[in-house]
Amino acid sequence: MPLPDTLVHRIARLRQGKARAIVLVVILWTLAIGVGAIGASLRGISASKESADFAHFYTLGYLARLHHVSTLYDATALRQAHIDLVPSSSAHVYPPVYPPQVPLMFAPFSVMSYEHALLLWNALTAMLYAVIVWTAWKSVSDRLPNRAMAFTAAAAFPPLWSLLLTGQNTIIVLAALWAGWLALEGKRPMLAGLAFGVLAIKPQFGIPFAVVVLAGREWAMLGGALTSIAAQAGAVWLMLGWEAFDGFARTLPMTFGQYQALESKPFMNHSLRSLTQLAPAWMATPLWAALVLAVLWYTARTWRSAAPLHVRLGVVIFASGLVNPHFQIYDVTILALPLLWLGAFMQEPARQARSAWYWKAVFWLFAALFIQSAINVPLYASVVLMMGLFAMVVREIAADERARQWSYATRAA
Repeated sequence: MPLPDTLVHRIARLRQGKARAIVLVVILWTLAIGVGAIGASLRGISASKESADFAHFYTLGYLARLHHVSTLYDATALRQAHIDLVPSSSAHVYPPVYPPQVPLMFAPFSVMSYEHALLLWNALTAMLYAVIVWTAWKSVSDRLPNRAMAFTAAAAFPPLWSLLLTGQNTIIVLAALWAGWLALEGKRPMLAGLAFGVLAIKPQFGIPFAVVVLAGREWAMLGGALTSIAAQAGAVWLMLGWEAFDGFARTLPMTFGQYQALESKPFMNHSLRSLTQLAPAWMATPLWAALVLAVLWYTARTWRSAAPLHVRLGVVIFASGLVNPHFQIYDVTILALPLLWLGAFMQEPARQARSAWYWKAVFWLFAALFIQSAINVPLYASVVLMMGLFAMVVREIAADERARQWSYATRAA
């Protein structure tokens, strides 16, 4: 029995899309490996092992392991420690901005050479990313049945290979979000809070989570998060003493007062702030604050909706990137989760007519992230696309809520 022409055409399009995606992955990873092998000195997409941000974490871990606490938050002494441990990092300045639990996390890696530690860290990052993407996709595989396409897209995600080439620690943030999602799916909000509490290593990611916890009165989640933060503080006190807290506190005025000077590549920032700073100085901050408040308001509203958990959490994760004042290219890796979940949401029968716009926006987001990183020009198209995706999904959820309320009202009448 011959297949209908429409089905044959759809299968052909899927195969063509899969082939293009695979070719894209091969090209991108060839470029990434080539840049890494050549050892380009740029710190960002084109970072190599000589200039990887992992040099900073390796040095912090080494200092924590040897209990050289005073050096952790002394900018001059810390720079000298970087040069002594990883001489090839001398061209870069790594300011002391991380909270003291981060050095403890990386202390075990400092027992081996820098090159071996970086190799191990990147291997763990790649394996954990694969596991996270697998479980996230499995939860929505009924809507996104093309496994090869999903994993090809995940492998081609430009922030992933920025993460691997720099050796950054965003995989910890992604893992915390993933673990929190699993706990919430298992109806264990306190465990979810424990996982989300790990965001304290990069607290700017926790802004929308604090909003939805308070707006949704998620007290068990709040208790878990506070317990997690207390446990991290306790570990720091036991291993490094109060001097670590004092040193970190002394760096905060510099961090908040000179945050723009701390960014080595401002054009690699993909948050709302990177877009609003293009406005005149007198309106940049008020405009950013207004947009942040709007995103947080819609995020809280979405969290209280009847949408599936993974959709609501996907919106929160999206918001955590948009309102984050320091959302670098490697940090965008956290969007691997919501892009899958929200894509599946848009594939539901009631939204399939509009799903094509979602996937076109995702395609151009991939392209924007790659192009902006490759040519080192502040286009910020990625921020506009992320805002568009966020607004599209929030609008669909709001439409569902209105339809649900209308249905209840009709039945009541």
